[in-house]
Order: sequence, then structure tokens, then C-alpha cells
Amino acid sequence: MLFEYNLRKGAIFMHFFHKYKKLLAILLIFFISLPFPLVLSSNIVYADNGDSGHPSWLKGILLILISFIINNFVEKNNTIDENNGGIIDDKPLLDDLEGAGKNLSREVLGYYVNWLSPNASSFDALKTNHNQLDYIAPFWYTINPDGGIEERYGGHQYEVDSFARTQGTEILPLINNNQQNNMILVDPATRTKAVDNIVNLVEKYNYDGVNIDFEFIPPWTRNGYTRFIQELSKKLREREKKITIAVFPKIDVSLELQGAYDYAALEPYIDRMVIMTYDKHWSTGPAGPIAPIDWVEENIKYTLEYIPAEKLLLGIANYGYDWSSSLGKDISAKEAKIIARENGAEINWDDKSQSPYFYYQDSNNIKHEVWFESSAATAFKLQLVNKYNLQGIAIWRLGNGTDEFWNKIQKHLR
Repeated sequence: MLFEYNLRKGAIFMHFFHKYKKLLAILLIFFISLPFPLVLSSNIVYADNGDSGHPSWLKGILLILISFIINNFVEKNNTIDENNGGIIDDKPLLDDLEGAGKNLSREVLGYYVNWLSPNASSFDALKTNHNQLDYIAPFWYTINPDGGIEERYGGHQYEVDSFARTQGTEILPLINNNQQNNMILVDPATRTKAVDNIVNLVEKYNYDGVNIDFEFIPPWTRNGYTRFIQELSKKLREREKKITIAVFPKIDVSLELQGAYDYAALEPYIDRMVIMTYDKHWSTGPAGPIAPIDWVEENIKYTLEYIPAEKLLLGIANYGYDWSSSLGKDISAKEAKIIARENGAEINWDDKSQSPYFYYQDSNNIKHEVWFESSAATAFKLQLVNKYNLQGIAIWRLGNGTDEFWNKIQKHLR
């Protein structure tokens, strides 16, 4: 607790310094300059023959010193986010190495959902940023316990499908599981039926492949899940279709969540693996960073022991949670900044997790704690993509990102 308190004190101090650095620089220049008039107006004897004159060399040094102070304390790091109503960037003194290690071949997959509000539309994000998307994975289907496929949230949308194809964006529909029943993983006949239904769906709409997102499957279904992916992979690859999967990370994640994914056994049968490196803290748990940078990096290093970098897509979040006395509320990064502004809250920066956070009290005097993934936090994850030469990223989810979020992707990956 004391360590966490000191971290937050440090973050608050850095935010104060960043906010008032111009005033501090002016005061510093003033106090340093107090003796200057005496020096500059006096005649100093600096020759053996007793000649005196104005010390031009000393004046030059003093002017250089003043210029250095102004340049380093006033001009640098004056990061105002023009796309967020003039809000100061949530990471003071951000060392954002734009384009460092940039690789133009990085892939970007965007998860498409139908349920966001009109102000956070996946379709709007697709239309605006299609040139930065190689794949979309629409959340349209669920596999039922009997192996049948159920459409979700309106199912297939022709307008989305047509637009993506026109732009050359591949469509890999997300297919998730019924988390209450694992029959398709343990019963061979049901598993075969599920595989055949997925293949038929892909052929019906001429999808480019699938993204299998089976979550909360118990560890004892490990072999069944691997067998399912193996059988599906064989039939999809025969038709020159892609098979991609989304999995929970392994490091500091409960066995109940990640135990069913045998990375090494799955590797030969997949074209891409998305590691869902987010929700380290989630709505039903205690408040904290969504995707702390050290946790993300540890999971990258672990995964690379089993999955080659050219198959790996790093999961990128662009949302946060607003925790109060009740459960945390899912909010976008844009909404988080609006909440902070409307409540007069200072956005702090946690250096350990490389994440922004803030506190506020609502009109009912209920205290809130907010953590979110901003564009600045995203930039650190994108640097990891380049550092470990990963194939690319997978964004959860389209519609939550700000203009600056997409600018970071453009600068680092495209």
C-alpha cells in the first residue's frame, strides 16, 4: 500500500511539474539572472596590461545558458492533444519514439461489434480507418452445444461485408463458444458437426477464414480444444482459408482461464494467434490498469517460446473501466477524458504500468476510480510489437479509438 501511495504521489508531482513548467522555468531564469546586470554592465580587467572592456565571452556564455534553459524547460514536451478539446496528454514527458523500429508489414486486425452506441460505431471506425485494417473479425456467430451455429447481434451484415471487400479488408468472422456447455470439445460427433457447420458458413459467405474465440473453457478440455482446432484447420486450409484463434495469456492469469490452451500443440494448425493482453483488471474485480506494460511484455516473451513471431498478433485495448461502489463500467478512452474534464479531475500517469488513471466524486458523492488505455499507453504496446518483431496487433474493439489512437498505429506500424 505504501509503495502504491508513493507511486501515485510521484505521478501527481510529475503532472504538477508538467502543468506549471513554464512558470517554473521563468522563475528559474529570473533568479539565475539576478547577478547578470552587474556582470554585463561592469568593466572587468582580464589582460595583463591593465586594459579593460566588456567581457564579450562571458556575455556569450550567459546567453547560451539562458537559451538552453528556455529550450529544455519551456519548448519541449508541450503536448496538447488537439483532438481532445485541448486536454493535456495523459502522459507527461512521454518518450514516444515515433516510428522507432517501424516495420511497414505489420498487420492490423479489428474486432467489429454491432452493439456500440452511435457515437462509438464499429462501422464508422471501419469506414474511417479501413486503410489501416488488414482484417476485421465481426462478432456475429456462436457455436451452440449441439454444434449448430447461432447468429449474434443481428448476425451477418451485408453493408459491412460489402464495404470491407471493396476496400480489400479480409473478413474473419469471430465465432465464440457457449460457455455453459463444452460438448463440442469432448464429444467427437458433436465436434465434427461443429467443424462442418463452420466450414459451410465460411463457404456460404465466402469469408476469408475465421477467428475462433473460445473463452472460459475448463482446463480438462485442453486436448478436446486442440483436436477441434486441428480438425477445423485441416478443412479450412484445404479450401485456402485462414484459421486464427484468440487465447488468454498465460503469465499471471488463473489456470481456469488459460489452462485449456496448449500453445505448442496448437501452433502447427493456426495461421495467427491473438493473445488477449488486456483486462488484467476487469469490471468485476478491483480497480487497476487494464494492460500494464510489464505484464504485457512478460506474456509476449512467454508466448514466443511456443508461437513464432510471424504468427502472433498482440491484443490492444482502447477502453477502460470506471469503478465505483458498484461494478466497473466499461468506457472508451474518449469517454474517460470527457468524464475527467466534466468532473475537474486530474489525469495521472502510473509509470510502472504505463497507464493513465484518475479519481473523481460524482453528484451523489460516490467516489470513482478510472483506469483506461489511452493513445499514449497504446504507443508503449506498439513499441513492444516492433521490439519483438511481432506480426501485428488485434484491436478490441473498433469504435472506441480516438483519432490519436489511429495516428499512433500509423506512425508505429504502417
